[in-house]
Amino acid sequence: MKITRIKPLYIPENQKKVKEVYYPVWIYIFSYVVKRRIFGDIKGNIIVLVDGINQKGYLADIFPEIEEINVIDNKAKILEPQISDEKSEEIAKDRAEAFLFRKYAYLKFTYQLTQKAFTYKLFWARKEENKYFLMDSITGEEIEVLPYEEHKKK
Repeated sequence: MKITRIKPLYIPENQKKVKEVYYPVWIYIFSYVVKRRIFGDIKGNIIVLVDGINQKGYLADIFPEIEEINVIDNKAKILEPQISDEKSEEIAKDRAEAFLFRKYAYLKFTYQLTQKAFTYKLFWARKEENKYFLMDSITGEEIEVLPYEEHKKK
């Protein structure tokens, strides 16, 4: 199966002991123009990542490098997005607009969507004794997670 993913920056040392978990993410780029009479217009870009499961938008510093890969089904878990394409775009627009209102509160601005991509973020999952860990392939951060059954008990 072919998917598009954000290119990982961190790879675990022993890949035989981990499974791949692919988390759905939309990436949006908005270009904007802020009108100023005296010093000229301000032009820029806003990059927004929309979490396909938690339905939240986050600002990003750069557009991450993405790549198309073949995924081996028995070695990977691909999570399905919990929101539609339209809803994710609405979340991204709201986040971009909130940023512009905060930064340029008293100036007139316009913005438009210039680029969009649906992709997956890779996490490496491993089990060690009775503990489960997830490693973020972008930051390299590793966290311990509870099995699903233990989440329901709380």
